Amino acid sequence: MKPVPRHAQVAIDFGRLAGPPLARDRISLFNSGLVTAATYRRDAEHFRASAPEHLRIDLGWGAEWMPWTREVVTRDADGVRYDFEETDEIARVLGDLGVRPYWSYCYVPRALRAPGADWRTLAQDDQPWVDLVVEYARGAAGRGVEIGYHEIYNEPDLRDERTAEPVFFAGDLDDYLSLYRRASRALREAVPGARIGGPALASVARNADWLRPFLDMVVDEELPLDFLSFHHYGTYGAPSALATVVRILDDYPQLDQVELHLNEYNSFTIDYPRGGLQDSYLLAGAFAADLPLLLGTRRLTRTSWAQFLDSGNDNYSGMVDIDGRAKPLFHAYRFFQEMPVDARSVAVSGVPGVGALASADEGRGACLVWNRSTADVEVSVSAFGGHPATSLRLVDSAHPGDAVVAWDGGPFLLERGAVAGLVFGDGEPARTGRRRYRARYDYADRVPGAWTDVDETDGVVRIGSGEATRPIRVGVEVPGTVSEADLGLEVSVVDREGRPAPGTLETATETVAGGTAVWFTLRDAAPHVFARATLDRQDQPRDL
Repeated sequence: MKPVPRHAQVAIDFGRLAGPPLARDRISLFNSGLVTAATYRRDAEHFRASAPEHLRIDLGWGAEWMPWTREVVTRDADGVRYDFEETDEIARVLGDLGVRPYWSYCYVPRALRAPGADWRTLAQDDQPWVDLVVEYARGAAGRGVEIGYHEIYNEPDLRDERTAEPVFFAGDLDDYLSLYRRASRALREAVPGARIGGPALASVARNADWLRPFLDMVVDEELPLDFLSFHHYGTYGAPSALATVVRILDDYPQLDQVELHLNEYNSFTIDYPRGGLQDSYLLAGAFAADLPLLLGTRRLTRTSWAQFLDSGNDNYSGMVDIDGRAKPLFHAYRFFQEMPVDARSVAVSGVPGVGALASADEGRGACLVWNRSTADVEVSVSAFGGHPATSLRLVDSAHPGDAVVAWDGGPFLLERGAVAGLVFGDGEPARTGRRRYRARYDYADRVPGAWTDVDETDGVVRIGSGEATRPIRVGVEVPGTVSEADLGLEVSVVDREGRPAPGTLETATETVAGGTAVWFTLRDAAPHVFARATLDRQDQPRDL
C-alpha cells in the first residue's frame, strides 16, 4: 500500500474574491416539538451566541407524546375553541432572540381526527384542520408573534421501512395534495405576506415521485408556494438528494422564484444515542465539510440543522446537550456564524479529505479547516493580502472548541475528523442582528456557477456572474412604500482582485404584501464578476 499522506497545505489569498459568500442566513436550525418553552428560555444564550436566522419546529399539535399540556383546539356543544398560548410562548421566546419561528403545522388534534383514529389521521373532511392553521396564522400578529415560515404538515410520505406503517400521516399522496390545496389558499388569503411551503418530504431516495404531482398541482391550480421543502440525513447521500430535487424543480419555469429548503439535515444518519459519536468532535468536522455543498447549491436558500437542542426520546443529535451544555459541534457552528460573509480564495493540497473555507472583511480574516481524511494531518498555512495570524480554535478529541489560543501562523496538528478555526487580524467577529429585510430569489437565468445572496440583516445584495453573461437578478423586500430614489444605494462591480469590472446593476421596484420588493439585475457583466449593493434604509426598522 502507498504511504498515507500526512501533510496538508492551506493557501489563503485574502486579496482575491471568491464565491459564493459564507451566508449565515442559509445555515439555520431545526428542533423537534419535544423541546419545551422552558428549555428555550434556559438555553437562550446559545441562540444569542450563534444567531441563527430561523428555528424550524414540527409543532406536533395533538400528538399525545408531545409535551403540550393543553389542546390547541377543542369542540363541544358551544362550538370550537382555540388555545395557542403554549405555541405562542415559544414564538415569543424566539422572537425576542431575533430568531424567526418556522412552523411546520402538524399533527392532528383529537377534535379533528377520524372516529377512533390517532394523531396521524384526519377526519374525512380536512377543512377543520385548515381552519385551525388559518386561525393561528391570522391572529398571530395580534397576539404579539411573527411567524417567518408556514409549512403545511411534516413528512407526510414517511412509512416504517419494516412494516410500511405510516409514521406521521395516515393518508396517501392524494390526501396530502388535498390538504395542501386547501391550506395554502386559505393561508394566503388570511395572511397575504406569509411564506408558505411544503411538503417536508422525508425521503427523496424513496419518494421523489411525490414531487412532480405536487408541483404539477401548484402550477396547474396556481397555488401559493414560496418554498419547496425536503429532508435528508447523512453526508454521503446529500449531493444526490440535492441534485434530484433541484433537477425536478428546475423543470418548472413557472416556479423560478420558489426557494428550496432542506429543513431537516444532519451529516450523520439517524442513530443518536446519548453519548454517541454525534456528541463528539467528529460531527463538527462533518458539518464543516458539508458547508461547501450547502452554500454552493444556489437554489438551496435555507438548511435547518437537525437538531439545535437535544430533544431526548432517544434523539440526542443537538448542538447543545439535554442539560444545556454546548457540544463540540456548537463551537464549529458558532465559528462559521462569526466568519465574515465575503469569501476569499483558498486552496488545499497534499491530503485528499482536508478542506477549507476562507473569508474576510476590512478588520478580520477567518478560515475554517477540516480533516475528513483517514489520518491525523499536519497543516501548514500561508496567507497573503490580509491580516496577521492571531488565534486558533481547535475542535478535536482534546479540545471541545470552547477555548481559543494565540497562534502565530505556524503548522498545527489536525486530528482525523477534527476542525480548526483560524483568525487573522484583531477585528471584531461578524455579528448578526435582527433581520430587517426578506430576500426574493429568481433562478430564471440558469447560469452555471452564478450565485445570488441577500443579507437580511444589513440589506447587502451580492451577485456572482458565474460562467456566462446573461442577466442575473435578486430582490429584497423592504417595509413600506419606497421608490428607487429612496434607496440610497452603494453599488460596486469588480473582478476577483477587486478592480472595477464591466457590468451594470439595475434596479426596479414592485409593490408586494406589506412593502416593496426592490429587484437588482446584473447586466453586461463579464464572467466571474462580483456585484454588490448596500441599502441605506436605517430609518425602516423591522423586527424579523
